[in-house]
Amino acid sequence: MAMTVASSAFAADLAPVYKAPAKAVAPAPTWTGFYIGGNIGYGWDTHSPRFGASTDDPFFAQPLADLLAAGSYPASLSPDAQGIIGGAQIGYNWRLSSPWLIGLEADIQGSGIKGSDTRTLSPLFFDVTTTSVTKSIDWFGTVRGRIGFLANPQWLLYATGGLAYGETKLSFNSVDVSQGCSIFTLCGAGSSSGVRAGWTAGGGVEAMLAQNWSAKVEYLYIDLGGRSMSVPTSTIPAINFNSSTDFREHIVRAGVNYHFNWGGPVSAR
Repeated sequence: MAMTVASSAFAADLAPVYKAPAKAVAPAPTWTGFYIGGNIGYGWDTHSPRFGASTDDPFFAQPLADLLAAGSYPASLSPDAQGIIGGAQIGYNWRLSSPWLIGLEADIQGSGIKGSDTRTLSPLFFDVTTTSVTKSIDWFGTVRGRIGFLANPQWLLYATGGLAYGETKLSFNSVDVSQGCSIFTLCGAGSSSGVRAGWTAGGGVEAMLAQNWSAKVEYLYIDLGGRSMSVPTSTIPAINFNSSTDFREHIVRAGVNYHFNWGGPVSAR
């Protein structure tokens, strides 16, 4: 019995000791560095174009005032511009003392934000007229600073603001339905477009989903100023149709970013 116990103890001493392998610890997300990504969203505004008419000829001033007072033309139109947007962004983040972060981001967007409205009016004792207006933003971009707060290593809450720019367009058309366009009727058509600069501000939330990849949801208010134009009519002497509108847009979009982590700390294996 003694020999058996001793033999068992000796065998236990010689048996190899096995340990469970240590679990791999995922590295903490690295926010510092360059990133690039894409986004898609929706934009809209509710600023109606304004309408008026004027003439430099005193002989036509009072008849024109009577025509407008009779309701031959709308005082304003409501196209309610809206549409899908999509584009790409590039930026850089600097991780400050925890939990703060600052960054710089630029983006460029294709825009389907567009709206039109048409009114046909038939005032008593005057001709039937159809008046329409269209406003749109063909594309826009921003260059913004960002300041963020890391609620935890994965979730970033941020505010952002800076420069906005884009191509805006306003078109106008008015036709005398009863008699058509001639030197005796008020008809006119024209458009105005070009690149305008303004400002933007907003905020969002971004989550690091996996190493190097994040997703975000963002709101921006963009003010690209106004656009106005004067369209001469077919009459002699000319009477001018005046139209103007503002381009102040609400933007909601979602996007993904790939983080290169250049300039950030090197993760340990």
